[in-house]
Amino acid sequence: MTKKELSGVIITKNESANIARCITSLQKVTDDIIVVDDYSEDDTCIIAEAMGARVFQRDWEGYSRNKNFGNAQAKNDWILSLDADEELSDALVQEIRELKVQPGIAWMVNRKSFCIGIPVHFCGWNPDWNIRLFNRIEMRWDNKLVHEKLEALTNVRLLKLKAPLYHYTYKSEAHIKAKFDHYARLRAKEWVSSGKNPGFIKRIFGPAFRFFRTYILKLGILDGKIGWIISSNEYILKKKEWQYFDQFSKQGIPEEI
Repeated sequence: MTKKELSGVIITKNESANIARCITSLQKVTDDIIVVDDYSEDDTCIIAEAMGARVFQRDWEGYSRNKNFGNAQAKNDWILSLDADEELSDALVQEIRELKVQPGIAWMVNRKSFCIGIPVHFCGWNPDWNIRLFNRIEMRWDNKLVHEKLEALTNVRLLKLKAPLYHYTYKSEAHIKAKFDHYARLRAKEWVSSGKNPGFIKRIFGPAFRFFRTYILKLGILDGKIGWIISSNEYILKKKEWQYFDQFSKQGIPEEI
């Protein structure tokens, strides 16, 4: 796959610490890089534009809608979708360069995540297969506000790339708590907006089971301290989903989430 066949799309919000690394890796496989920015208050846009990316500032409408908007701005139908805190490994760059464009095929990559600078081997984080290379005519992001997924518009066969995508996730435990709180608010908004109530059993047992699944079933215990931090914060995440659900049900959904 040549640089002229592929476009890279990134969505951002205050990613000045990550955006240069992400764009640098994308420049190895494409000449067309689109950044969809939710009015960052730092130097994200300045850095991205200085590196040659095309930057579009746009109000936040959810992960899916902003990503679909970015895909629509691309010069090419083949899209490589990255988060700002991700980076193509050198091996993945080479693998993408050697791909042959084929209709009806999309490629998945395995994210290798680092949490507070520590590689996460378990916790359900590894392997972490995600569709990231696809044709926008054949696939688009669904309408979820959080934990968005690509859905096929026609018959698409999924293949796996061998090399990893590096994911430099949460910088500190405070960062984890802030992001998980944001995810909980988005999930509660989805529930209330759709009139969905996941039920009494999930409310009572969901948080404890989430911890048990991550720490025991997904072997988070083998990740040591970082496994405990992730598992305990996932327990808090599930509790907060219900807290915000009750709050939004009674008081309405805040304009800013």
